[in-house]
Amino acid sequence: MRRSLTLAGAAVVLLSACWTSAHHGDVIDQRLKALEADDQDHQTAIDAQRRQLEAQLPKIDQKLQEMTDALDKLNTVAHRTGADADARLDDLQEKLQLLQGELDETKHQLQQLATGEQSVASSLDQKLAAALGSKAMAQVTAREKAMKLAPPDRSGLYAVAFKEYKGADYDVARELYLEYLRRYPTDPQAGEAQFYVGQCLMQSGQLKEAALAFQKVSDSYPRSDRVCDARLKLGESLSGLKMRDEAKLALEDTLRQCGGKLAVAKEAKEKLRDLGRGSRRRR
Repeated sequence: MRRSLTLAGAAVVLLSACWTSAHHGDVIDQRLKALEADDQDHQTAIDAQRRQLEAQLPKIDQKLQEMTDALDKLNTVAHRTGADADARLDDLQEKLQLLQGELDETKHQLQQLATGEQSVASSLDQKLAAALGSKAMAQVTAREKAMKLAPPDRSGLYAVAFKEYKGADYDVARELYLEYLRRYPTDPQAGEAQFYVGQCLMQSGQLKEAALAFQKVSDSYPRSDRVCDARLKLGESLSGLKMRDEAKLALEDTLRQCGGKLAVAKEAKEKLRDLGRGSRRRR
């Protein structure tokens, strides 16, 4: 029980740790708030224009229908009413063309608005990434690339994610695995996908985030075949973060829970010995 509480405490420490100084964090918060305020103003203006244009469409459609009905009636009686009907017919046809042009223009503006909203979202991502630095910019770039690569089907998405992982494009692979988890959170392979999220983070040197990702495998997918691997990697991540006591507890927990998996148990024992040797050297 005490070990579980200590591990939980380690997770809390990881969650609460900040990667910048307090001052730097305040500066970033201010910049983010300013960017979000600018985007909100822009989005409000777009929403107002969209509502105005959408309100016009039913009216224009109604007028077009009325004009079409009128033309149909005139066409049936045009041969009997002479020049006056011809004039009225020409006038209605001209108005119909004007209304059709107005309708096409409104639809075009709505399409431009939709494109503009996508541009605003992408622009905000870029601004936020620029505010947070090169690491965040790389994440945005990886996300955009991942979404271009991601196929619509489940097996295809998983295969592409694994391909990017094997190709050492870990940022893109992580985003693809995260997309898999967003689409299929209860899939039998979800636990393995979460494990590879941790692997990608570890390979990228993001040990704190990797530790949290590995812990999530046990917490959210306790029946996954990757639970024992994730426990082992959690201990390795904690060791890399110089959290020796927590790493020792995690590795001991791995041995206790996963002793039947010989390869995992063997590696856990080796890492525990390494921790012991490191502890003696420090003394």
